[in-house]
Amino acid sequence: MDEHNNIEGHDHLPRGCRLINLSEYKDKRGSLSIAEVRNEIPFAIERVFWIYDVPEGETRGSHSHNECAEVVVPVHGAFDMTVDDGITKATVHLDSPHTGILIPAGVWCQLSGFTRDTVCVVMASHPFNASGYIHDYATYKGEIIEAVPYDQSMADAWNAFVAKSKNGTFLFHRNYMDYHADRFVDCSLLFYKKKELVALLPANYKREERTVYSHGGLTYGGFVLSEKISVADTMQIMSCAMEWMKLTLGAEHWIYKPVPHIYHNAPAEEDLYALFRQEATLEARGVSSAIDNRHRISMQELRKRGVRKAANNNVTYTESTDLKSFWNILETVLAGRHGCTPVHSIDEIERLKATFPDNIRLFVAEADGIPVAGTLIYETRTVAHAQYIAASDYGRSIGALDGLFAHLIAEVFASKPYFDFGISTEQGGRYLNEGLAFQKEGFGARAVIYDTYTIKL
Repeated sequence: MDEHNNIEGHDHLPRGCRLINLSEYKDKRGSLSIAEVRNEIPFAIERVFWIYDVPEGETRGSHSHNECAEVVVPVHGAFDMTVDDGITKATVHLDSPHTGILIPAGVWCQLSGFTRDTVCVVMASHPFNASGYIHDYATYKGEIIEAVPYDQSMADAWNAFVAKSKNGTFLFHRNYMDYHADRFVDCSLLFYKKKELVALLPANYKREERTVYSHGGLTYGGFVLSEKISVADTMQIMSCAMEWMKLTLGAEHWIYKPVPHIYHNAPAEEDLYALFRQEATLEARGVSSAIDNRHRISMQELRKRGVRKAANNNVTYTESTDLKSFWNILETVLAGRHGCTPVHSIDEIERLKATFPDNIRLFVAEADGIPVAGTLIYETRTVAHAQYIAASDYGRSIGALDGLFAHLIAEVFASKPYFDFGISTEQGGRYLNEGLAFQKEGFGARAVIYDTYTIKL
């Protein structure tokens, strides 16, 4: 029986499991199969053992490993391998000495249905460690991640988690996400392990595209993670999310925008590895320009001349609450130069600023008491991000923006780890506005990447 045609229970295998075809060579002398590290075996082999003389009706395995991955091959005879990640369960009939199965750490496995004289070889990624096993299925199930769809009754728990997470920002606060709830079908998820909330996924669903976005209304999205989270947990969370999207929504694709590293309060790139393991495709790469205030690069002479010009014209800098005056400048610039309007209406941005006064801040450059340039800053724990930037024709002629940014970088946000000017790319990163990037780099900013991935569900 060919194991490729005998996967029971699901049309796919649990998280990380896959069949491995080993090279086979036949001639008149017999057959030879080969398993090589980095080719067929996706890990360095630390231990090899084999199972044989299994009595009729007996089973082997019935455990999961905390760290160890294995490749199991029936070098003689046949048996059934049941693999279970707590969400997806499948049974594979293995009967070929040139086909094995990869069982990653954290997946429950059981071998049964051994034919007479079966010999099974197991190649393992770690040496034997008795404490690295879970033998009780109920205990194993207790370690499984559970996905729970968000509803409004969970807002307080959601917001409290964002505040203490290692990569969350106020953009993930429900009062920010829900300001445009009428435009998006929310399908956000909360993930629990042992009844403790360990991760969030801000997300929306486009039914006509059968696509989940994380998130379509935000600059970035992706998982919001607990400080306790491990790489293995994050891989399980991603598998859990994918399974939920397929079974509950009937989704076929997931667009994922990870939180750029400058917004992390602690290292939080577990999701990037999980994306790699799920063979996600990089669809877009935006190039932003950010200043690392801990290692500041000197400002270029052209920008310094702009700062001096502003000083010579007695330009002053202040924090303002007059959003309407700045919005008039912004709308004029966007309409005249780019033929577009701001993403936010003035009513929306005034409402958001009233809700997040410590995070959304307007700074303006004034000449004779009149605003001639400004930037709306989105402030997080680690980043001052210029969400909107605009100057009137007169403001540009007197270097008002150069002076304003020099003031913000050197004085207002000098202690903030990063000052981010935003992206200078279009068309998913396939076009770079070199003039705009040059202007930002003139302040000492350098490239920070905003990526977008597609996961096929």
